[in-house]
Amino acid sequence: MFFQYVRVAVDSKPEALLQLMLREWQMERPKLLLSVHGGSENFTLPPKVKQAFSKGLITAALSTGAWIFTDGINTGVSKYVGDAVKTFGSHDLRKRNTVGITPWGVIDNNTDLIGRDVSTETVFVHSEITPFLTTFF
Repeated sequence: MFFQYVRVAVDSKPEALLQLMLREWQMERPKLLLSVHGGSENFTLPPKVKQAFSKGLITAALSTGAWIFTDGINTGVSKYVGDAVKTFGSHDLRKRNTVGITPWGVIDNNTDLIGRDVSTETVFVHSEITPFLTTFF
């Protein structure tokens, strides 16, 4: 699975992040932002509800040129967002604009994301990220 990521400081300028996404990552400028958040506990949706949620979310995003934001964690509501993108999302990655804003300390194997000649302090790991999002902060 291919995804783009950047680790940002708390005082990073939103304008700089937007330019990174538009220019470097060549994401299409959104016409709408959809923020999908909820509990991180795993739960089961009935199949018809899951399909209606998934299809509705992706249809809304694609028809409006929206970016979908979640916490990027592969549990709870965010897992269902990732499943929706996997099942109903566009095969064109430029149109699959899903963004996970994930705390560094909860990403499994986050040290694999650090460059070779970079010094860091140890970070405790708690969760895996949702694999079907395209962009992470």
